[in-house]
Amino acid sequence: MKVVDGLDEDAMNWKPQAAGANSLLVLATHTLGAAEEHILHRLCGETINRSRPAEFAAIGSGAHLRERAEQVKARISAALDAVEPTALDEERDTPVGKRPMRSWLIHAIAHAAEHAGQAELTRDLYIARRGST
Repeated sequence: MKVVDGLDEDAMNWKPQAAGANSLLVLATHTLGAAEEHILHRLCGETINRSRPAEFAAIGSGAHLRERAEQVKARISAALDAVEPTALDEERDTPVGKRPMRSWLIHAIAHAAEHAGQAELTRDLYIARRGST
């Protein structure tokens, strides 16, 4: 969440004028929701309450993000501690066909990394637009 440190509400809700671009708040909200989906639900079998459309409609200050990120991180850490390593090789039916559970973990990491990069670029574009550092 370092990428959003020190940013005001305008910065959190600004998005580049490019097709498909998202604000920092949307990127962070979606990344946390997706991590819960991929790891807690798909891999660990926990029930989660997620609305992907709501993630992409998020607006506001983002003041809650650090606390939410810490909560998600703690839940994921505890859930992964309980997973037997052999379970990662189990194949399960998914929305995209049968996949080993290890693939959900790899996908979650790649997905979060992709959005982290987008967030860094969005922050840089916002700062450049404002002419500040």
